[in-house]
Amino acid sequence: MIIIRYSDTATGLKTLIYNAGLAEDLFTGVDKMKQIVIKADEKEEDFNKDKLNASLLKAGASGELSASAANEVDRQFKNCMNTDDIYNHTLDHIRKNDPMAALKYTLKRAIMSLGPDGFVFEKYVVKILEQNGYKTEMPEQVLSGFCVDHEVDIIAKIKDENIMVECKYHNIPGNQSDIKTALYVNSRFLDLKKGWYHRNNNRGDGNNNENKLDKTYYLTGAWLFTNTKCTFDAIKYANCSGMKITAWNYPENESLQFYIESKKLYPVTILSTLSENQKRILFDKNILTIKELIAFQIEDLMELLSLDGDHAAKILDEISLLSS
Repeated sequence: MIIIRYSDTATGLKTLIYNAGLAEDLFTGVDKMKQIVIKADEKEEDFNKDKLNASLLKAGASGELSASAANEVDRQFKNCMNTDDIYNHTLDHIRKNDPMAALKYTLKRAIMSLGPDGFVFEKYVVKILEQNGYKTEMPEQVLSGFCVDHEVDIIAKIKDENIMVECKYHNIPGNQSDIKTALYVNSRFLDLKKGWYHRNNNRGDGNNNENKLDKTYYLTGAWLFTNTKCTFDAIKYANCSGMKITAWNYPENESLQFYIESKKLYPVTILSTLSENQKRILFDKNILTIKELIAFQIEDLMELLSLDGDHAAKILDEISLLSS
């Protein structure tokens, strides 16, 4: 038996006992050395194997595969690993065992690849809204509020609702939409609504008949649509003020992730077989979801993206995986 003792500033005295090739840790009143993760915003947090396991289950990996991937990352973990390293280790393990789950696991980062600016994301949100029963418009002109003019990303119409949709796109992991963003969106809506009432103040007939009112860009609500998380205060304010929020995982059945997966509206950026240039070609053609590529034949894809037959077939294979 060999006994080795050393002092560690984080955990105190740690004793390792090696016996016939087997090892076990004995601790003198201290916990296992912490596994620190460096997040994209450079903040630190403890590595949580259960959290990783849960995210993989949500991506569609089996319980067995999720557990084995989380265990493998835990086994290879080096203190102060960053989230990119953990992501890549996890993706490598999943890709070897379940290609479809691997593609779905990349969804959040695929959305962040719609940049660098937010215009493509706005057009992607339009497609999501239209697939969920909304009629949409992206106003080309600025709209007049009571105090100032405003640029509006999208107006979403359904039944008697005309909702001002403000898209907040982030292409860096870790960014969130905070209370300032929520206040900004709702204050713009309120100014536009007040401006409309001011312009139409004398157009009714006094008998609740609004036929004479100018209903162009009459807005009934505000909607913040973002591809990352919202802070607690932003959500609290939205719930209090009546503003809608759609964030990456909020609310449960109206989150961005839910909208995408329930209708299989995966962005073309999720396809690992596409180059950056090929993605840009699709953006320019306003082809933003894999749904729009399902009807393509190999020859169509070859012509559109200047591909050979083998490459086009691989792209269609990935689309088929995600669409099944």
